[in-house]
Amino acid sequence: MKKKPNILFIITDQQRTDTLGFLKRTPCQTPHIDRLASRGISFDQCITPNPICGPARAAIFSGRYPHQLRSEVFPEGLGVTGRDYGRDMMLNTYSIRETPDLTNLLKGAGYSTAYAGKWHVGEDIIGDWFERVEGDRLNKYSQWLKESNLPDGWAMNDDDVKTHRVPHMSIPFPKVSPLEASQTVDAWIADIAIRQIAERPKDQAFFQVCSFIGPHPPFKIPEPYFSMYNPEDIPEPPNFKPTALEPSCKYYSFYRNIWQDYSEDWSEWKKSVAVYWGFVKLMDDQVGRLIDCLERDKLLDETLIVFCSDHGEMLGQHGLWQKMQPYEESLRVPLVMAVPGMKEGEGIRSQAGSSLIDIAPTILSAAGVKAPENYEGIDLSPAFTDGTPLKEDRMLFSEQKPLGHFHGEVDWRLVTDNRYKYVWNHTDRDEFYDLLADPWEIENLINNSDLKSVISTYQDALCNWLKETADPLLSEYKFEI
Repeated sequence: MKKKPNILFIITDQQRTDTLGFLKRTPCQTPHIDRLASRGISFDQCITPNPICGPARAAIFSGRYPHQLRSEVFPEGLGVTGRDYGRDMMLNTYSIRETPDLTNLLKGAGYSTAYAGKWHVGEDIIGDWFERVEGDRLNKYSQWLKESNLPDGWAMNDDDVKTHRVPHMSIPFPKVSPLEASQTVDAWIADIAIRQIAERPKDQAFFQVCSFIGPHPPFKIPEPYFSMYNPEDIPEPPNFKPTALEPSCKYYSFYRNIWQDYSEDWSEWKKSVAVYWGFVKLMDDQVGRLIDCLERDKLLDETLIVFCSDHGEMLGQHGLWQKMQPYEESLRVPLVMAVPGMKEGEGIRSQAGSSLIDIAPTILSAAGVKAPENYEGIDLSPAFTDGTPLKEDRMLFSEQKPLGHFHGEVDWRLVTDNRYKYVWNHTDRDEFYDLLADPWEIENLINNSDLKSVISTYQDALCNWLKETADPLLSEYKFEI
């Protein structure tokens, strides 16, 4: 990459790593994302720094952990405990109050910047980050549907796919959308991104973000995607039901209640999984449209394409719905980069330890810009520029604060090196898993006396991370084995 590459950053919402077709972990097919991987690199062991939309996205664009970031609602940091911020989170009324280093530095290096789609870290500040913004306010999509004489295609307006519990959040119930694929909110967002690329300043390299809504539930999607996969072909996962020695808060979790409300029988859940996979294919087709756009304008070989999702989805496993959990289904995310100069078929499958906080420093490195000193993420580009091996056993960290008292869960922090995982649950039972021997995280080994010294290593690593990142829960961190 001798000259500055264009950069296209594609984000899906709530997409599990096992949906990537080239990984062959499920029957789900993603030929367009597979194509990106075939001409670049897939970081197969990537985690999210926080498995919920707002904090994850704040971390992605800031290169730092959520508890380090200040916001309008929480000037001390998004990770400060003792607050009930469910209402602010769900209404998207909090804004990160951090300098937009990523885009400021790109602009300073001569890039034009544009954003299409879901932002979710403060509508009032997105203009400070990007020069051209559209599609971040979904009332505009509803207005477009109305002006086009189309039915209301915004699923969250449909009571059939929302829980009767308060707050009224999505449930796993799948439903056919009355819209055509080209009329969905994600096609609308792709249209915007394609237009922004066409209308870009032609004398500048561009940094274009296309941030989709799907495959985030509700699972209300059009045909043929709704019926694309046969539920009868989907076996029950070994960890579908609650597991032994789980933290007591899982029993009281809002999302355990939804699991029970919907069904404790896999025969119902597999219907939702089949439609979720169809939703992923709908998203993959939008990725294909973006690739086609670059090819038409002869930009594909000049563009670094970064594809990721902000967090995963439990899909009933561990007896839970939605995200926000320290388990693999919620924690692991796709991270694929198509690299200028790489030919199809030359793709790399990396097992290096990686996190979404690595995206910002990697983008800056590709643009020839030095990352800010306060970035916590690392530059992943050596893995695809000069073949420098990255650590496979790097210690990775993630965190979570419950959405509010209604959530029924506790704050947690975790550390994993992709072999073992230690989860500290504030005021509740801790967890320790051998991911090699027990990838489904069925057996909590926290009380295994034979592993005392091993567990201590991860507890110490987490303690050091809490100190180094000034985590507000450091004073509360206590553990016993």
